Amino acid sequence: MTVEVSRTKRLRQQLPDAFRLPTDRDPAPEPRHLAAVCGWAALLGLGGMAVALRAFVGLVSASRGWYAPTVIVIGLVGLACTIAAFASVHQRRLPFALLGAASVSLLLGWIVTGL
Repeated sequence: MTVEVSRTKRLRQQLPDAFRLPTDRDPAPEPRHLAAVCGWAALLGLGGMAVALRAFVGLVSASRGWYAPTVIVIGLVGLACTIAAFASVHQRRLPFALLGAASVSLLLGWIVTGL
């Protein structure tokens, strides 16, 4: 029980530092780092448009009760991870971990819309 409390307390302290708007005192992110995040996010956006088109066709052509909520949740998770990557661009590895999670979400969306 004590381990969970300390882990929760530590997480509450670290999250606001990881996801915050930069201030004037923060250094600008390295241009290569920012370009890598932007490029990866752009590829996710293009892939997301393809998945959205497939999802639209799936919604129009078939009536499956689970399809719409599943596609919407997968898309929102991917979008939230991509937004969080930009919010944490001043961190070193966190944006790439979040973009990796968004990529997994995109892959899941591709699989689900292909069914």
